Amino acid sequence: MIAGYANSFQWVLLGRLCQGIADGIALPLMFVTILNQVAQKKVGTFMGIGSLVIAFAPAVGPIYGGIIQDTLNWHFLFIILVPFIIAAWVVGELSIKQTTPVRHVAFDARGGFFLAIFLTTALMFVVNLTANSSSVKWNLPLLGVACLSGMIFLHSEKNKSNQLLALSLFKNKQFVRLLSAFFLLQFSSLSMSYLIPNVLQILFHQSPSLAGILVAPAAVIDALLSVAAGMIYDKATPRLPIISGCVVIGLTFLYAVLITPDISRLIVIYMFFMVGLSLSYSNIMTFSLSQLAVHLRNDGNAIYMTAQSYSAAVGIAISSSIISFMQAQRGNVLLGTRQGLEINFLILFLVAVFTLWLCLVSLKNNVHP
Repeated sequence: MIAGYANSFQWVLLGRLCQGIADGIALPLMFVTILNQVAQKKVGTFMGIGSLVIAFAPAVGPIYGGIIQDTLNWHFLFIILVPFIIAAWVVGELSIKQTTPVRHVAFDARGGFFLAIFLTTALMFVVNLTANSSSVKWNLPLLGVACLSGMIFLHSEKNKSNQLLALSLFKNKQFVRLLSAFFLLQFSSLSMSYLIPNVLQILFHQSPSLAGILVAPAAVIDALLSVAAGMIYDKATPRLPIISGCVVIGLTFLYAVLITPDISRLIVIYMFFMVGLSLSYSNIMTFSLSQLAVHLRNDGNAIYMTAQSYSAAVGIAISSSIISFMQAQRGNVLLGTRQGLEINFLILFLVAVFTLWLCLVSLKNNVHP
């Protein structure tokens, strides 16, 4: 409502911050609900449906945004969503049940404060650094505050009975490797969701709504395969969908590096990327969390959701900054966009190779959870 009726950038930003708070609460709890209330033999399927919410949104966003931008005022981007949010609220009230006894645990206010400072300043540093900003005036203080607040948080969490997060998880090598693979896949996803629609508009002069429609097949593929991948996870072995998905993504970006881009090739690249993402993305988190002790799963889930948010921001920041930098360097928007796209595809190919290695090592001797 705030963003929908905003008349200045500051009010739009405030509305987006409120949305971020809501997502930060709702998305982790969605996965916690699935893990706690779904039978083990069906958890892969339902985690696939849950992850579809995250992976499907970047693909659908350009379609929705393009149509609204071409037909209505931009305020309707937010106003139209309000009835859907109210409907989701009602459905949640009717379907979400408290299945375990409520325990009152004192909130670690000191740890929460310094963790919030660390996460905020670290993200600001990354975004500022990738925005072609060479200002040491801001970058160094941000880095200093991030490091200091991070160290204070780590020190304050030692030997506490009400730790904000179970930091012992970061000593679990398999958890860290799979978390890194998850981070890199979401990084690639948001990079692609920025690159493809924007390149279609800038380089090939497509309207926002048409660019959104052109990426629609990838969104449909993601919707169908996310659930199917969860079923494969339940019926076969986690290794099958995760490794095959990473291989598909790697081959897709190798093809992207080798070809000269045009409209049809970009659509095919995005479609095959979504095939690989659907097979691997949610199953990595499902398998990783299932390997943890029950009392650590909520902490692991919170860490995954934080990584998901950070990777999204970093992915868009880096991909957009490369495009902007090449446009400025070449002094020509079309040439700079084309070369920026090529550099992005090369980076994403290297990221895909590393992601595949992380998954191969983590699942080398896996058993079905």
